[in-house]
Order: sequence, then structure tokens, then C-alpha cells
Amino acid sequence: MRKIMLGLKFNGTWRNYQKQVLDNFQEYQADGHVHLVAAPGSGKTTIGIELIARFDKPALVLVPTVTIREQWVDRIRQAFLEDENQITSLVSQNLKDMKQITIATYQAFHSAMQQVQSQEDNGEVEDFVGFDLLARLKERGVETLCLDECHHLRNEWWKSLEDFRKNYQQLQVISLTATPPYDSEPELWDRYLQMCGEIDQEITVPELVKEDTLCPHQDFVYICFPTKEEDKRLEEFEDTKWQYVSQLVVDPDFQELIRSSKVLKGEISADMLLEDPKYLSALLIYLQAQKLEIPKYLRDLLGAEGLPALNYYWLEVLLQGLLYQTPDWYEDPQETKKKIEAELKSRGLIEKRQVFLVKSKANDQILNQSLGKLAGIASIFETEYASLGQGLRQLVLADYIRKDFASYLGDDQAPITQLGVLPYFETIRRSAQKQGLSVPIAVLSGSVVIIPASVKAELQALIPNTSLSFSVIGKLDQESYLQVGFPSSFKGMVAAVTELFQRGSIQVLVGTKSLLGEGWDAPCVNSLILGSFVGSFMLSNQMRGRAIRIWPGHPDKTSNIWHLVAIKPYKNPTFSKEDQEELDLNPYQDLQTLARRMDHFLGLSYKEDTIETGLDRLNFPEFPFKKKKLEEYNEKIMELSKDRASLRKKWQESLIVADKIEIVNEVATDSKRIPLLALADAEKWLRYALMVFAISLLAYVVRLTFFALPWLTALCGLFLAITAFRFYSYKSPYKRLRQIGEAIRKVMVTAGHLSDDQSRVQVDEDKDSFNVFAYLKGGSMRDKELFSKALGEFFAPVDNQRYLLVAKKAPAGQSKYFVVPSLFEKRKEDAQLFQNAVAPHIGNYQLVYTRNEAGRKILLEARLKSLANKNDRIITKKKVKSALK
Repeated sequence: MRKIMLGLKFNGTWRNYQKQVLDNFQEYQADGHVHLVAAPGSGKTTIGIELIARFDKPALVLVPTVTIREQWVDRIRQAFLEDENQITSLVSQNLKDMKQITIATYQAFHSAMQQVQSQEDNGEVEDFVGFDLLARLKERGVETLCLDECHHLRNEWWKSLEDFRKNYQQLQVISLTATPPYDSEPELWDRYLQMCGEIDQEITVPELVKEDTLCPHQDFVYICFPTKEEDKRLEEFEDTKWQYVSQLVVDPDFQELIRSSKVLKGEISADMLLEDPKYLSALLIYLQAQKLEIPKYLRDLLGAEGLPALNYYWLEVLLQGLLYQTPDWYEDPQETKKKIEAELKSRGLIEKRQVFLVKSKANDQILNQSLGKLAGIASIFETEYASLGQGLRQLVLADYIRKDFASYLGDDQAPITQLGVLPYFETIRRSAQKQGLSVPIAVLSGSVVIIPASVKAELQALIPNTSLSFSVIGKLDQESYLQVGFPSSFKGMVAAVTELFQRGSIQVLVGTKSLLGEGWDAPCVNSLILGSFVGSFMLSNQMRGRAIRIWPGHPDKTSNIWHLVAIKPYKNPTFSKEDQEELDLNPYQDLQTLARRMDHFLGLSYKEDTIETGLDRLNFPEFPFKKKKLEEYNEKIMELSKDRASLRKKWQESLIVADKIEIVNEVATDSKRIPLLALADAEKWLRYALMVFAISLLAYVVRLTFFALPWLTALCGLFLAITAFRFYSYKSPYKRLRQIGEAIRKVMVTAGHLSDDQSRVQVDEDKDSFNVFAYLKGGSMRDKELFSKALGEFFAPVDNQRYLLVAKKAPAGQSKYFVVPSLFEKRKEDAQLFQNAVAPHIGNYQLVYTRNEAGRKILLEARLKSLANKNDRIITKKKVKSALK
């Protein structure tokens, strides 16, 4: 193929999945778009460059950060040019000085479209005032647009891109991303596809491990505990909080204030109550806990259902409504509200007109930046070195450098009071010294570089024509470590230190996530500690990608990825004589963040030979947390992390599912929640059969004609056969769930929400947990996401949905309420279509619109009754299955 890109030609060997993309190029580009979804480490950049070359037109490449922009330039230079000096005539990183390939950040592009000054993430400034970007692009003849990480764009970037597309029509578009917005609303998904085109191919982490493109790897969560000082501050805060609120809930003035609520007098409409249903729930929970009278009309709504115990969460909701959301609903001649507000503020329980009892920002910060994480890093380092020895290549990433700590480096008695690059370096240095280990450790950041003194000559040899200076830093022995000074214009320091790391001259490298977290490549990394406590999922995904690349020449490479979470085990009081109750993940910000991230990472389960998403796969301790149980968990994962041979074997066994694998979205629900109508239906036919049998018997007794008996007997046999068939078809929960899932799949196809009408619903059963898992086989990832979302919403507890399915009298053991999924709630016709589809499998449920007066009352009743169902959690996770099963 002739290429105008000055001899642009890939000088490597294409991997199988890359070759597949390129083999299908003509088909993919027919609609003017090539849209590729691929995990970090899959070589998206390399494929993107080849696609640009095959489109054979001048190109504009847009990327999220300056680091990734420079990575594109390096990749073109190293992998596509015979003469690397051609790069300056071929590629530009400046929109004002375009070349055949111009690579810019989305921020620069946005600023150019708006004709304002731009500031990059590394401080670069460019003035686009008066600059006509469209005219310059037309002048250069740009006809290819490549969008890298095309989903993770700020809203203003999207707007600029959309304006650009409207005014610049002659474009072929290449879109590259690791995480498309599969679970977004239809409008946002359509907007995404309009920009990027339909997804042409998706390449997942398990596929890449199966192909030996990524190495076997495992995530480990190391649980850190607050230091004594931090623990004391947390305990004091909890004690102060408990002393006040435990008195508040029984205070007669507070109780009188609550009794004055207009809600209890029936003066607040259902419309207003449903604007914040949680507040009504909190009010009733408080009344029940204090054995105060609940008005009859509210008792009738509750029915026989119980309410949860009063705890910090419900008291927080109640106080928020009382003080800020609906203060005028209470008669307060004693100004009790002002006194309560002042008391809460004085104890740090109110921040910016928000009541915080479950957690506080101050406590979150203590745990998030707990110095207990330093001990965790030291412990991980010691474990990994004991396991790998000279083979260890550990990367530790931090948010900040903490230059003010430089003067304390090497002082073993100096307290470490912050988290960051230099504190992590010093922590590991002290640990190695204490253990008597001679481990070369280095720091690599944009402004601070520290190397072992032993590699000074080796570094100079790698960059002989650069003016370097070496000096003592802090109290470090100059025979052990040196700080490296270099010209600010010099760009080769990262590559030189990385090469020393690759060789093993440096075994532990500590750096900033901004420099090393994305766009940086060191295939040798086999142990990654994520010491960063700030950042989005996209960045954590990129950082994780640093560790899972294969290492040429080291086919047995495996990698451990370490996540740090700080936990202070404590109880959530219920303000009663009952045992105290733990409140899920809410008090643990670190753990909440980790759980959200794990929902997106496909990896090995500790328990089974399966590959799936979610924190559960790491066998994380269950609530309530006890320190001893958490310490035992740390000991177990430390032992598990050493067994790298088993890690490789487990990946191999987990990927044997088939030659072709498929990623599915499992929806798990308790088997007891699956509608029982199918069994009731079988029982109905059994009753028919018994009735006919009785008639036959009566006919025989009164000596009815012989002719009638065979027909009655045959009819009885028919009803018995139907009964047997129905009972066999629906006797188990997973068969009933399959029927419901299939009904939902079909109605989604009918409504145009699924692209593949050949997909099917499959169900698995976990007899140990009593959970049943349903998922869609076949179809696109978008189809799988939408189906799991719709099925999950159908079984979800009632919240504030637009349409409900409500039974006047539900079969015994069956919920009275089911939810119409959000995909079918925009129009009544859509909701009716859904109702008709599931009716044969759930029974006589009426469609209720919850936005009128009658519907709101039913919604209020349904919400209150759902409070009693603590185990109605719907779990959704991705899992690797055989595509041929």
C-alpha cells in the first residue's frame, strides 16, 4: 500500500489480535470510522499509527495528556521509521505548526477551538487568541482524526469536538479506548457512537493474557491500620460523637420537636414526601426506636413489615431534613433546632450545611492519608524481596514528591509525617537497612532524581553528552545515594533511569503517577505498589497497566499489584439494647474507592479458577471488621503473593474454558426473590387433573355410560402431563429465572434495545450462597451491559422509579412489587410492552405510574416496605465464560 507518510512502516511483528484488526480494516472503515476497544498494554497506540498510515491522509491525533502525546511521538520514531531523524519533518506537537501527523492534547484542541490561551497539565502555555484552527487544518489537508482514550473527555472537550465535526466534514475517524460508556443512558451512548462510530473490535485483558501479550497478574489489597496518634484522634472523634447523639435521641425536647412534624399530622402531601422518601423512612425509624406513636395512616402504609434499627445513617438523614431540607415542617418555639445545630457544629459533625454522622471529611482524610500505609509499603517490599530477591523490579507510585522532606532523607530518627515519593523512598530504604539488605533504590520524578551511588558511572555512560551533576541529598551517605542534577531542557533522564531499572541496576523505583503512571513503559515491572490516594478510574487503570506487560526474554514473568486501604474497625451503634450493627462500606472511603475500581478490573478469583470483576474475587473479609481478622487476611495474602508459579497455573486453568472466550455480565439475585408463579401455575394444572379424576370416579360410581369414562380418563391424563411438564420446567429457581430473563431479552429486542436477536439468556446456580446468576450469551458488550442493567433493575428494591408492577395479592413468598427497568419508563406504551412480556412469568401484576397522586401513595408504601428487606442487594459483575458453551 502506498503511504504518503514518508516511508512510515511498522518494523515489528503484529500480534494475532492486532493482525485481526488490520485484516478487517477495509470492512471496519466502510462507515468512515474505526472504533477499537482494548485494555492498557494491548498496543492501541501502535495499531492507531498503522491505521493512520492506511488511511493515507494527513492526520490530527488528540490525546488526554502531554505524557501520552510524547509517547505517540516516541512510538512513531521507534517502531515506524527507518531513520529516526525523519520525526521532526513528519510529526508536530504544535497545532500552530502542523505536519503530516499533528499530535495535540484535547485541552490544546479545545483552547484552539475557543481561541483562548491554553495551559497543559505539565504547565506548558500556548496562546490561541485569533488562531483559526479550522482554516489551518483545511490548509494542511487533514482528513484523518484519531481520538485516543476517547471516552474519558471532559464535557467542554466533547462540545468542542462536536462543533468541530459539524464544521469539518471531510474526516475519517479512528477511536481508541479501554473503557467505553457501556452502562450510560441511551442518549449519552448515542452521542458517543455518533462521534466514534460503532465498536468494531474489543480486546480484553484475559484475551491478552491468553495470547501471552500480557503477563499473569494478581491484585492484592493490603489493609493498613492508623498510627497510634491517628487512632487516638479517630477514637476521640467517635467518642465525642456518640456521647452527644446518644443523649440527643432520648432528649425530651428533641422528641417533642419530632412530634411537632407536619408529616405526623398529615399536613404534608405524598408528593412532597416522595421528593425525599429517605427522610420519611428516617422519621418512622426514629419513632419506632423510641417507641413513640406512629399515626394510623403511616402504620397502614407500613403494614406488617418491620423497620431497620435506628443507627447513625438514619439519624443523619433525619437531622439533615430537620435542620436544612424541611425546617419549616416543625414547630420550634424553644429554638431547639438552633441548639442542635450549634452542638453538632462544635463537634465537627456539620460541614457546609451537611450533617455527617456516618463519616466525616476530616476522618476520611486521616484514613486516606494514614501514615499506617508506610508500614504497609515496608511490609510489601520485604515480602516481595524475600520472594524474588535479585529478580525484583518494584515500582511504587505516589501523588506528590514532598520536596520538603528531602533534608530528612537518611536520618533514621526523623519522623515521617506525609505520604509521597520521598517518604516512600525513605521508608523502603530504612526497611532494607533494618533487614540488612543491599537493594538499589531510586527516585524518578520530573524535578527530583535520586540514584544509588553505585550506578553513577553507568548512568553517565547511557547519556555521555549530557551535563550531569551529582550531589548529596539530606543526610544520605554519598557512598550510598546521590541526587542527579540535569539541564531543564534535557528530556532523556526518564529513559536513562528506566534502562537502569530494566537492567536490574535499580530494583525499586519510586516515582510520581503523573510521570510514570501513564505513557511510561518498563516491561520489567513485576511488583507495583499503588501508593496514590488521588485519581480517577482511568488513571488507576493506566497505572495498573504499567505492571502487566510481558517482559521480552523473561517468559515466566508474573506481576503483583498492591492496593493500600486504611481501615479503622468500629461499630455503627443502633441506639438500642440490641447488638451493634456494622454499616456496609460507608465509613471506609479508601475501601469504597477500591471497590469501585475493582468493578472494572477483570482478574483471577482467589477462591475458584475463574476470571471476574469485583472486590469479592479477592476474598475480602466480611463485615463486621475485626482487627484480628484483618491482620489474618494480610498474612494470607502475603503468603499467596509468594506463590507465583501457582498464579501462572491458575491463569492457564481459568482460560482453558474454550479456544474462544466471552466476557459476560452476571446479575446475581437471591433465589428466594425469583417469582413463584411458575410453580403456582403447575399447581393449577394439578388441581384441574384432580378435579377431572373426581368427576371420573363419580361417573363410575353412578354407572355413567362406559363411553364417557375413557374421555374423562384421557382428559385427566392430559392435565397430569401438563402438570408434570410445568413442574419440571419451573421446579428450580434458575429455570424460573431463565424464563423471566428470556422474556426480558425478547422485549428488549422488540423495542430495539439489543442489536443481536440471536443472543440467549443463560443461568448458573451457586448452591452455597443461594444466589442465582443470569447473563446474556452472544451479542455485543453494549447488549450485555443493557440486559444486566434491565434485569438488575427489575429485581431491585423500590426506590423512586417511574413505573412499578404491583400485585393486589402476591403469591405466598413472592414480592408484591417489581420494577419496570429505566429503558422502558420513558413512555407508557413502552412500560406496557414490558408488563405484557413478563406477565406470563410473574402473574397478575398491575402497571402503576408513580407520578400521579394514586401512584405516589403506592410508591411510598412500596418504599417503606422495602426498608425491611436488608438482603435485596443485586450484584452485577463481569466474568469470563466460554463463547462456545
